[in-house]
Amino acid sequence: MKKAGMVLLLLVLVGFSAGCIGSSSNSTASTISTSKEPQKPSYVDVNGTRIYLNEIHFYMYGLKTCPHCRHMHEWIPQEYGERALTYYELLDNKTNMNLFNQLAQLTGITGVPAIAITYNGTLYAVIEGEFNVTATPEILATAIKNDGVLLFTGKTYLLSYKDPKAKLVIRALYTIFVRHEPVNVQEILNELKGNSTGNSTGN
Repeated sequence: MKKAGMVLLLLVLVGFSAGCIGSSSNSTASTISTSKEPQKPSYVDVNGTRIYLNEIHFYMYGLKTCPHCRHMHEWIPQEYGERALTYYELLDNKTNMNLFNQLAQLTGITGVPAIAITYNGTLYAVIEGEFNVTATPEILATAIKNDGVLLFTGKTYLLSYKDPKAKLVIRALYTIFVRHEPVNVQEILNELKGNSTGNSTGN
């Protein structure tokens, strides 16, 4: 991870709020659907980076008892369409809970919602807690410009795709969120042992 600058700090200050503390519905994963597809432009230009809205996808670990999770569960499809969210319920779901525990071991994320954002199939952000989903194009443009994955966990980090150690973590995060499969956390931690993958940029 390396410093990503003031832009990331501003993103954190503008729209992130606390999430619920993780604990232990019955579905493994589902694509959310709503009755109406929102009328949105096909892309947003962020300082010269064109972000196509239909290429954005969210993966969320959450709890049906968490008001922040419920809010994000409704808000994401309203903004990005009925197929933009894959949701993993933690309550009474051992598979999802085990994957969430692996996420916690790798990142320190212990609260929900825990959300990953991909663009055109590439992971660019992992966020702990509720956030302003309308800022997603700006988050993606910042990550793309910095060639990495933004990690918001109370502090802000950039996992660089150019850093071999950071790439280990990125691959693990992709596996946990997108592929919805377990990783070998101990092996990853052993490879990272004694070396930092980056510097904190937030607080």
